[in-house]
Amino acid sequence: MVAKSRPSPQSSRRMTWGIIIALILVVLYTAGWFYLASMAKERVRTELASAAGQEETLDCQSLSARGYPFSLYVSCSGVNYRDKNQTFNIASSAVDVGASVFSFRTVQTQLTGPAAIALSGADPVKADWGKLTASVRMNGRSPQDISLTSENLLLQTVKTNNTEAAPALSLLGLQFDLNSVDEPLKIKMTFDDLRVTGDKALSALPELDGMLDITSPASLASFKEPDENGSVLRGKSLQLNQMLFLLPSGASVSISGPASVDSQGLANADLKIRLTNPAAIGTVLQAAFPDQAKNINTVVFALGSMPKDETGATIVPVIVKEGKISAGFIPLGRMPLL
Repeated sequence: MVAKSRPSPQSSRRMTWGIIIALILVVLYTAGWFYLASMAKERVRTELASAAGQEETLDCQSLSARGYPFSLYVSCSGVNYRDKNQTFNIASSAVDVGASVFSFRTVQTQLTGPAAIALSGADPVKADWGKLTASVRMNGRSPQDISLTSENLLLQTVKTNNTEAAPALSLLGLQFDLNSVDEPLKIKMTFDDLRVTGDKALSALPELDGMLDITSPASLASFKEPDENGSVLRGKSLQLNQMLFLLPSGASVSISGPASVDSQGLANADLKIRLTNPAAIGTVLQAAFPDQAKNINTVVFALGSMPKDETGATIVPVIVKEGKISAGFIPLGRMPLL
């Protein structure tokens, strides 16, 4: 008969002390998590009070903390924001703002739809989505690497006159990236299956994929406050690296080039419009604007004589000089003061 081996008293003591230390660490970690949660909620209350002191309204309903053990999120069952000028208001369902304990400098946000958006002088908009998340890397108090991702986004105009069709914009997917609020501007946005309904002409357009890439020496924060003329654009310049619209047929429209607005509100730009398969683009536009079919045919025919790049795409130069617009040598009109 083989004798069973028994753990030595020393190994038993080590196991006991290991369990005790583990329990102590769990208790300390739990206490620390709830302490940080309490601090986070207090910080939110302080920021809400600070916003109220600046004549802004920011309400958070049913403030709570969750995410134990590996995350810490401050949650509101509802959010209502109104700016100090009373021109912009947004009311949303639940919002969670927080971070993982493994990456505390990256703040993540998840919003639950729907939301109501009201802008002075415009019809209110109802927004809904399947998923809407945002992340921000905090560098001190300055937000960096701001990213927003949305799936199945729907923006619906709310009309007071029920007999009028309400325009709506839907997106299967949206990715928005911003480098910083305070630094020179870098914006990149991509979207899939953009569709507009409720407008007879725009509803005839097919679903579009696209991309927007903009840089500017001005910061996003500098666009917030208007000047003495009520403009946020005067004295600003930007580089439109690319604005692309891609049709299901493979035809595309791309716009690129520098643009600026001087101190008097006059626009200046040197843009290049690049078109692939202009005939397919013309067919789409004819379906959307049948009463302009003859003019569209004329334009498509004229595009055949425009310069081509190495890929065979048609290039249309558009110049805006002190508000006067021309395509090549053809004057197109004048832009209003911005």
